[in-house]
Amino acid sequence: MSFIRPVLTLYDILERCWEGPLGHRLAGSLLVGTFLACLMLVELNRFVALPEALDHLVPANHLASIGVALTLLLVIEVMGLVFSMVHSVSTSVGRQLEILSLILLRNVFKEISHHTPLSWDTLEAGMPGIAAAVTGALIVFGLLALYYRIKKEATLARDEEDRQSFIAAKKCIALCLLAAFHFIAFQSLLGYATGVHTRPAFQAIYTLLVLSNILIVLLSLRYGHNYRVAFRNSGFAVVTVLILIALVAPPVWSAAIGTFAALFALATLWLFGMFRPKDGEGGKAT
Repeated sequence: MSFIRPVLTLYDILERCWEGPLGHRLAGSLLVGTFLACLMLVELNRFVALPEALDHLVPANHLASIGVALTLLLVIEVMGLVFSMVHSVSTSVGRQLEILSLILLRNVFKEISHHTPLSWDTLEAGMPGIAAAVTGALIVFGLLALYYRIKKEATLARDEEDRQSFIAAKKCIALCLLAAFHFIAFQSLLGYATGVHTRPAFQAIYTLLVLSNILIVLLSLRYGHNYRVAFRNSGFAVVTVLILIALVAPPVWSAAIGTFAALFALATLWLFGMFRPKDGEGGKAT
């Protein structure tokens, strides 16, 4: 399998660059620079009429600039999510729920940015959705605290060679996801620049995550038939499906389904730890 080695090396290089201090600083600088640039463009657009071709690219107001910065933050979080899939399925699900909570908070800024100057008369109709998004984000945040407290790292295969083979397979999947996510991001950016409607990026991303999670579940069965692990990983794939549904649902339903997804993930992880494996069903799960 020598042809796999360059692929694995590429993944390791990308992960070191992204997860290292330099990657974190670059990501933070990009977020700050984007936010400040948006604010300056909003101010510039108030005093100087920009060309029509550029006008639709500039945020409508200062609050919309927050939405742009949070969207970029979500893109950065998605990159981290892909790398986490290789090390732990449970960590990956936690990162997905983190992204969901940030999406719910971003939706608040998106909603109020449509009503400037702010007034109760224009905001009143959207307040149920805003309240639901804020409440849902807070509940998911709290459930994640419990989720990470009970989460335990584990490995599926007893044999070291099998374990490394499983990790190598997940690295290949992660690289394919990275390529697909970059394509989705480029397509969305191009659509935004040209005014062409495209499928919402995070819906496309979570659809790919559902498929990749199922693929990882099936791959895990090659290294040991473990009912506990199969159920847990399949349950985590359902969590991704619920998040996908939350992204396309109306605001109130979106928050409710997102909260249920976090509860389901927490219950699945807790019951997985309580479930006593049958004799001969050793191994753990990644």
